[in-house]
Amino acid sequence: MVMLRCKYCGAPFEAKDVEANTPYITCRSCGTTQQRIDAKAYLDQVMDQVRSWVSSAMPGGFSMSQAENVDSIARHNIYVTNVRPRISAEITEYKFAANTLMTNPLFVMPFTTDNTAKPVHTSASAFEFDAKIKGLSPLAVDSNDRKELNTAEDLVKSYALMINNVKLLQEDKPGRYVLMSNNFSQASEMLSKSNEYAPMSKRFSALAHACNGCEKLLNGDPMGSISYLEKGVSGLKDVKDNLFSFPSLAIMYQGVERELSQVSAVADLVRSSSSNGGDPVKTLGALAKISSIQYPNVSNWTILRTKDRNSELFQHMSEALGARSGSGTMLIASGDGDYLFPFWDVDLRYSFVTGALWSKKSVEVAEDILIPGDFTIDSACLTNPASGVTDIFALRPETSILAGLRGSETSISGGEGIGAISETARPGNPGARKIIVPLSTKKEAEHLTENYLVQRTQSNSKLRLSKPYVKNLIYVPCKVSGSSVIIDGFGKLLPERIKRTDINKLIVL
Repeated sequence: MVMLRCKYCGAPFEAKDVEANTPYITCRSCGTTQQRIDAKAYLDQVMDQVRSWVSSAMPGGFSMSQAENVDSIARHNIYVTNVRPRISAEITEYKFAANTLMTNPLFVMPFTTDNTAKPVHTSASAFEFDAKIKGLSPLAVDSNDRKELNTAEDLVKSYALMINNVKLLQEDKPGRYVLMSNNFSQASEMLSKSNEYAPMSKRFSALAHACNGCEKLLNGDPMGSISYLEKGVSGLKDVKDNLFSFPSLAIMYQGVERELSQVSAVADLVRSSSSNGGDPVKTLGALAKISSIQYPNVSNWTILRTKDRNSELFQHMSEALGARSGSGTMLIASGDGDYLFPFWDVDLRYSFVTGALWSKKSVEVAEDILIPGDFTIDSACLTNPASGVTDIFALRPETSILAGLRGSETSISGGEGIGAISETARPGNPGARKIIVPLSTKKEAEHLTENYLVQRTQSNSKLRLSKPYVKNLIYVPCKVSGSSVIIDGFGKLLPERIKRTDINKLIVL
């Protein structure tokens, strides 16, 4: 137990670092470097606190220095009567805090950060409690008591290591994946001793592989990174598939799911970029841009700040790269242009009342509308939905007033041409064409459509709408002139958003 400790995070230094004669020592858990004399001073401080805490838990007149000379039955009675009631409460507190932290993803993609996880303890306090548990171990003479303390010790130390990793998630600095991998590996080894924490141990092992893969990638070895990333994906899939067999750890499911999505996205991007002769690190830089986009702060668009939306955006990017490398396809509409612009294809069904008196009747119509995939970065689209879609109700078909009276109208929208565009979309490869990355999710496209329909029904009392269905993401060929995007075939239904688009503010592959 008596080893030098990091004065910044509280982690014990490894034996080889302690035995070295250098005046400075670097923590392999948090990455900070400090003077050896400062680490020794911090250790003395921690040990004083541990001794004081242990003494306060002992009955009067008993000293831990005498524990080995005390009868085992007496030690057991002291543990049961004085120690267990006190330490059990703290162990429960740390166990709950550790399980809560496990609900968060503990992995972050290269060039990105994540500050969503909020541990309730510092790593120093957790490592200190681990030292307190060690200090009480001589009293645990019963096998069950020893097992309980050993399991608690492993969990608390693993929790402390994860707190350090959470800090590393918040800062994109060189070498962080080495530190994270080291922490994951240590925590996995500790928890592997207990069947109760087997899924957590496997999760940490998989994340250690993923971190090693990212480190190799950033060091210029994309091919060497793939095997590590694939081990990470495989391990996380296994944890996810079997997690509900451990009810006490099922709380980890959401965190594991998001980790799997991110590690899979990195693996897919590396494979597709490498097979296409591209630069995986440059591609990951595009992912960093996606993560750093500041979306407009509009009151009814809190959906843009959900934690898991980036996973879908990364998946769209991965699919596009897969299509380029030939390992997959993307839906591409017919048309000319050396760029491919993403659009959400939405199936919209509505009915309206036409005719008068005995000619009055209801007519049902099926239309398609297209939504530019980058609408989320344009506040005008969020406050005025009609500018972010092909506004089919802005162009009413030319019919006579008499047709309206007779009830012979067949539509009150002008979107036939849009349906023709979406119908040409076929699975294919982009070839040499550049791909504009979507910056919106399927759920966000649905939300924009619903807002658009509310906007239109307020101005047309005849209109009755059903729930829209977002079918898929299609790519429409376009041209670029300066910073402007030019798309043929939309006519007067070209969304206002396209007219405002600045290609320099988009992410292009």
